[in-house]
Amino acid sequence: MKIPLKRRRFSRRTVVFAALALALLCVLFVLGRPLPFTEHDTYRAQLRQLRMDSTQLDQRILQYHLGLPNATDAAPEDFVRLRQQAQALRTTPSYLSSKEQQVVGASLNAYVKTLVEGEMLLSNLRGEAARQRERRERFEREVSALTGQLPAGAARERARALASAVRSNADKRDGPAMEQALTALTAMTAEFPGEESADARLEAEARALLTHARAREDMLLRMTKEYPLGPQAETVISSYLRLYEGAQLRSERFRVLLFIITLLLVAFVLEALWRLSRTGEALDALNAELERRVEERTQALSAANTELRESEARKAAILQSAPDGIITLDEKGLVLDFNPTAEQLFRLPRANALGRDFLTLSLSAAVKPEQRAQLTRALHADTPPGQATRLEVPALRTDGGTFPAELTLLRVRSEGPPRFTTYVRDITERQHVERLKNEFISTVSHELRTPLTSIRGSLGLLEGGVVGELEAPVLDMVRIARTNTERLIRLINDILDLEKMESGMLELKPQPVDSAELIETTFSGVQAMADAARVTLVARADDAGAVRADRDRLIQVLTNLVSNAIKFSPVDSQVEVRAARDARGQVRFSVVDQGPGIPLDKRARLFGKFQQLDSSDSRSKGGTGLGLAISQAIVEQHGGHIEVLGEPGEGTTFTFSLQAVRQGSGALSRMTDDSRHTLLVVTADAELSGLLRGLLSQEGYRVLRTPSLDEAARLIGEGEPDALLVDPRGMEGRDVDFVRRLREQPRGRELPVLMLAERAEGGIQPLLVDWMKKPLDEGRFLHTLRAIIRQPGQARVLLVDDDVTTRQVLRARLEGLGAICFEAEDGERAVALARVTPPDLIVLDVNLPRLDGFEVVDILRQGKGRGTPLIVFTGRDLSSADQHQLTLGNTRHLIKTRTSEDTLMTSVKELLNGLLAQRDHGRAPHKELS
Repeated sequence: MKIPLKRRRFSRRTVVFAALALALLCVLFVLGRPLPFTEHDTYRAQLRQLRMDSTQLDQRILQYHLGLPNATDAAPEDFVRLRQQAQALRTTPSYLSSKEQQVVGASLNAYVKTLVEGEMLLSNLRGEAARQRERRERFEREVSALTGQLPAGAARERARALASAVRSNADKRDGPAMEQALTALTAMTAEFPGEESADARLEAEARALLTHARAREDMLLRMTKEYPLGPQAETVISSYLRLYEGAQLRSERFRVLLFIITLLLVAFVLEALWRLSRTGEALDALNAELERRVEERTQALSAANTELRESEARKAAILQSAPDGIITLDEKGLVLDFNPTAEQLFRLPRANALGRDFLTLSLSAAVKPEQRAQLTRALHADTPPGQATRLEVPALRTDGGTFPAELTLLRVRSEGPPRFTTYVRDITERQHVERLKNEFISTVSHELRTPLTSIRGSLGLLEGGVVGELEAPVLDMVRIARTNTERLIRLINDILDLEKMESGMLELKPQPVDSAELIETTFSGVQAMADAARVTLVARADDAGAVRADRDRLIQVLTNLVSNAIKFSPVDSQVEVRAARDARGQVRFSVVDQGPGIPLDKRARLFGKFQQLDSSDSRSKGGTGLGLAISQAIVEQHGGHIEVLGEPGEGTTFTFSLQAVRQGSGALSRMTDDSRHTLLVVTADAELSGLLRGLLSQEGYRVLRTPSLDEAARLIGEGEPDALLVDPRGMEGRDVDFVRRLREQPRGRELPVLMLAERAEGGIQPLLVDWMKKPLDEGRFLHTLRAIIRQPGQARVLLVDDDVTTRQVLRARLEGLGAICFEAEDGERAVALARVTPPDLIVLDVNLPRLDGFEVVDILRQGKGRGTPLIVFTGRDLSSADQHQLTLGNTRHLIKTRTSEDTLMTSVKELLNGLLAQRDHGRAPHKELS
């Protein structure tokens, strides 16, 4: 089929193009107009008037001060008028460019400057003329005085003539003539005795008159040469005329350029019209070609439709058999398609689902607002295609039931309106498997940790010689057993930490922690390992300051990194730990070793769980592969990230940054924190300091350490600790004087002091609360420490249970052991009693009126009761999360139906840690004053 062409009629596009060309020609005509001559004539007339007025002013000033007849001096109004004329000339013609306007402005500034300086010089000239007149009058008075004393007659007339010659020559600035006349006058008056003083005064006035005349001449000459207003005005006119000529030249060039552009535009329009006339013939040929191609495309389209139907059939089969629910949505979130699996999941026929809002249809009311908002954002039209949003949410069925679902929502790559595909998977079975796995790990870990702790303690006592010296082979076997027990405990702790991190239950307790103290504590824990590997530990933390972090967790991170560095360092090398504050207000920690380095392609696996490098060297070093994963998770919860630097063969650097504490926060802020008991340890032994810090921190104490007695005195003065632990080694007897001075001060009179000595010193016994032999017995040490911090008296037990019978039975058994019991029937009463009389042990039921057991524990954690031993004695089965929340100090979780009274009493005796023995066999620790 032919397409008819109308050759002789111009198209609308051609008409529009011609109109635009005509409009453009008009614009070019307007732009090509010559410069506005009226504006130029006006401005040039103002410049000429300025020049004429300036020249006249110069002439008047010169004539007046030369003493010409009928000459008048310049008035201030003349200078004001010239400044006004110059200011008016600053409004330059519009055809000058900004740079040219600046040139004109600069010449006007020079003119105004000359005008101001000339006015100032004229003022000085007037002053000099006035002084010259004053000198002339004084000269005349001196002449009259001198001639009046001369005898009348020819001598007096002769003297007056000479004086007139002196004054005339001085006014004419003729120095030699004035000196000659002055000499003749002096010689004449010398004939008359007694006139010497009058001659001297007359000579001084004559010379002063000559000086003023010459100064006035210099000023007038300077004014005519340096500050002439007429030439300066001529300079302004010349500058403007040069700029005007340049503007005219630019205007002429611009008009020529516009004329050329106009000719080119006309030629282009003519060319376009000519080509338009030739288009018809080409269209006829294209019409035939178009018909042929349409026929070919029709055949190809028919084949494509057949293939498309087959593809749609395959897609439909996939959708029908897919194990996941597949739902197609439009840009408003309305359902466009609903596969059979989705019908089964939501218990909703496809026909009833089409056209309904997907989020309203599928999401349960239990979905968190932030998850719902995330899904809403994923349905926006500006979401990039292919970007998936995956969430686990409770999905709603039409029968009112819910099921855990994994929703994956992404925008489909397609033309036209946005389309979204949602994949819905029922993860009930998967969550059940994960829950079983987590419960298994938690149960095994918790059940193993308690006996392993006891085994480790028993082996430690055997190794320490509590039951007597062991033979070398037996001691080696005990040491191997203890080492592997500790390794197993670390593995269990790592598994529990991973469980907490994955479940989001890892609680951080951020506080200001000194960077140098963190590194020192870390070194004290791994020093034995470094000595065995013959590796030197180096700390560089000068001026790093403090960071805000969970102290124990950060030590765990540094211990993992340093122990790994020691394992992979060669013999007689060093491991360096650095801490430095950067410009961003952060402290960067770096652990640098001299080991073989880590290949770049294997660094991505370092922080995975149970991951180790495959090389035989790495395998031979041992390890579980959990330390770096846990360290990375801890640092990320602090807002940082561990990075690995270094080239293979050149060592490895593990580094991360944490937020620094603002400068100025010192020991006072740490000591005045009442959330825990604060213990001040005075020792120069880094190993003992690390041992005490680990032991006491695990018991809930806050530990401060200093090697100096003077620093200890300062800390006690700033904020009183709850107890003082002193290691006298290396103090050369100064510890006795220190304790004696401490007892003489009001702040230290009642402070408990525990001396950690090889043996008791009788001379200082009256000054101390107690003393402890080394090596320390951990159980006895903790018992003694609790005894000196607590109030004196029998062991105090707080019974918290809403059942009266249970409280009576427990009270009878505990009083039989020698304890004093306090009873609380609800949570509020329990908190009040614990605050008034801090107990040595709390036996707590969970189900309580007012405040339940969880709330009681949360409240007690906020104060110094956080380290109180606790027995949770309840009939409720507790999950691992419940047990984690129901924890204070040393805590036991016992079920009433599964626990015998003997087991309960055994736990009471263990947690009271020997306090029960004081009633019959011992005495309560007390504080004695010197």
